[in-house]
Parts: sequence; structure tokens; C-alpha cells
Amino acid sequence: MPRIASFAFLLLLLCTACAQPRHGGEALKAVKTPATFGIDQVIEVDRVRAHVVEAGDGPPAILIPGLFGTYRGFERIMPLLAPHFHLYALDNFGTGDSDRPGDDFSYTVDEQADMIVRLMDRLQLSRSTFIGVSYGGMIALNLAARYPQRVQAVACIEGAVIMPRPSPYGFMERGLDTPLLGDAIIALIRSGLLDRTIARDVMGPAWESMHENDRAEVMSIISHYTDAATRPTWLGLARALHLSRDFDEQAKSITAPVLYLYGEKTSFARMVDTNLSYFRQNLPHVDLVSFSDGIHDLELQKPRETATAIVEFLAPERLDALADTGQRPPHLRHQQPAVH
Repeated sequence: MPRIASFAFLLLLLCTACAQPRHGGEALKAVKTPATFGIDQVIEVDRVRAHVVEAGDGPPAILIPGLFGTYRGFERIMPLLAPHFHLYALDNFGTGDSDRPGDDFSYTVDEQADMIVRLMDRLQLSRSTFIGVSYGGMIALNLAARYPQRVQAVACIEGAVIMPRPSPYGFMERGLDTPLLGDAIIALIRSGLLDRTIARDVMGPAWESMHENDRAEVMSIISHYTDAATRPTWLGLARALHLSRDFDEQAKSITAPVLYLYGEKTSFARMVDTNLSYFRQNLPHVDLVSFSDGIHDLELQKPRETATAIVEFLAPERLDALADTGQRPPHLRHQQPAVH
């Protein structure tokens, strides 16, 4: 769920931007660019096309991106995870190169989770591990709560069972909900003029210490997010968090192993703190791992450390052994994962 650059700055730029409004309505999407790692697949689910990138070998792991992101948000960690898992990196339904299921599709966490279960049926996956970032982490936790028989384990980067209130995207929603202004905003976003500004906003305090090559890589990922933007889609995404229901009661029944990664420099501290308190009180088996200098998007900031923590937690032989003995994974609270 990358944060979008300051709208005050964006609206100021609108006065001088040369970008033209989009043409062709919802059908306008980014020109398909082949995956740089893995194999592109298009899977039809209830007459809706889902874009999936497959890579690696091993037990299945479905990667679910953040709110305005696409599967490309996982590009920095996929090569590190692929030796251990058969990865299925998604464009969430309605985003990237995946179709929107219908006009009544509201991008809620429940709706995305339901569609992913149908996608699993098409992929002939009875169970899978889920790795989700922010909104994707919410979806992964929702699957563990509502479809426990389909979930092997969850690795969650700053997801939630209790939604952020108020939604952090209210101002963005109001801008996109105004037709002419909304079209101009999307045109500016799609122009690429804001890619560096958005990348800086997403990376927050980590930006200044990043090597220029890492900055360029993150900007390339962000450019794919913005290339895929349309006003109906991004308006729906901006609304998604306040339309999504908390599922804190359902989540109390989660039995799957859960790893929750978070950054202590996150821009979503209130949401993270609320959910950490919930886990400690209601799901003490959830492993909570913090990074003292970590931001919200750990998969972009710390791909090696993040992948290492996930692999160590989700190692198939470890999960199998725990299942055989009925034990829970040991707690890792507030430990910095080792880099191998």
C-alpha cells in the first residue's frame, strides 16, 4: 500500500502539467511489459482474467501486493524466495493487468480474498502459503481467518485485521471522485512526472541512505504502478479501506502460522500499533518481527533481510515439523533478522 505523494504538491503541479486526460475509460491500461523475473500467465476466473507471474520451485506461495501496487512490488525479493517456493505473484483483481470483476466490485479485502480462492481453484492449489504487503497482508490474514483450510501459513508485511481509521486516502478519494479533476490527476500520475516524487514518498526516511541504483530500481517499480493507473480503478482503491470491514472477531480463529513484519519508521504507525496490540491480546502465536530503521514497504527497502526472515519462518520442513508436533513457531518479537 504505497503512500501517494503529497496531494498538495500534486494539485500544484496540475496547474502547469502538460499531460492530457486519459482516453477510452476503464479499458485503458498499461501496455503489457513482460516480467523481468518469472513467467507471465493469464488465468481466467469466472470470466475475469487474472495476471499471475510464476517463478521458482517448491511448495506454493501466493504473493499479494499493496493497495496501489502490482506484482512488480515483489521484484526485489522474488529472486530470493524462488529457490524455496513456487511463487505466484499477483496483480490484484482490478489492478495492473488483471481485470476488474464487474461494476459492483469494490476492491474490499473480503472481495479480493474470495476471488483469490477461486483463482486457487483454477490453479489447482488446495492450500498455499500467502505473502502479503499492507493491503495484500490484510487479504492474506483475511484468507487465514475465513478460509483456514486453504492457508498453509502467512507472512505479512504491515497488514491488518483492524482497518486504519480514518482512511489515509480520503483526500485522494475526493480528488479522484471529481471527474475533470480526477482525470487530470490520473493523467499527471501516468505521465511519469511524479515517479521520483512518489518513490521518495514511499521510501520516506530510507530514501536518503539508498544507493542510486536502488533508487532507480524502486522508481522503475513505481513507474509500473503509475502506468497502470485509471481513475475508476484508483478511485475504487482509495475507497477500499473505509469500505472494508474489520474482521477482528473472525481472525481470533486463525490457527495457521503467521509472521508479521513491520518497520519502526513506518508511515502507518497507528495502524501497526493497533494491530500489534490485537495480536498480542488475541493471537499470541503470531510472530512479530520489527526492523528498527524499517519503513512500511520492507520488501522494497530491505529485500534481503525481509526474504531471509520469510524463508526462515516458512521453511517447509520447519512448518511440517511444527504441524507434526502441534507446536507453534517460537516468538521472534523485536529481533532484527540475520542476513545470510
